[in-house]
Amino acid sequence: MAKIAKIPKMEVIQEEANEVALEKYLSNVDHDKVNSIKKDLEDYKKSLSGKEYAVSMTPEILDVFLDYMKNGVQWRSKEALGVKEILKSIERTKKEGIKDGVAYFNNLEVEASHYFILKMEGTGESRIDNFVALWKTFEETLVLIQQDNVVVKDLEQQLAAAEQGIELQ
Repeated sequence: MAKIAKIPKMEVIQEEANEVALEKYLSNVDHDKVNSIKKDLEDYKKSLSGKEYAVSMTPEILDVFLDYMKNGVQWRSKEALGVKEILKSIERTKKEGIKDGVAYFNNLEVEASHYFILKMEGTGESRIDNFVALWKTFEETLVLIQQDNVVVKDLEQQLAAAEQGIELQ
């Protein structure tokens, strides 16, 4: 006959205390609030998924950007895929044309473009002017993306706090 292991009384008491603590914790969680924040977060992320950002652009700056991405950009390994995607976006913009001094790119295209623009190297003042013009236009748009990212991060913090029954100030 198999021996039945006896659970020491201390372990049983500790397990009961843990269950009481868990029930108390769960009673502090406002499930309606958690669900509301989850929905807000999902909705906001969904609104950003197809969002395009206006990037100040002239045909001349677009040509400089195209030339750099085709002929001057330095990439390593899988970064090549990002370069290809940016080139597709530039070609799309050239085809559609610049509208009211802006071109439209999604957040990944803006962030990747900014990353590659920051890797630009050159000589001579004309190359400096091209870099500054290109960098400034994407830098301004990157600020808008960062603002959207702050909203997402804030909603994620609110959700984490609500799931723990904590009120944020």
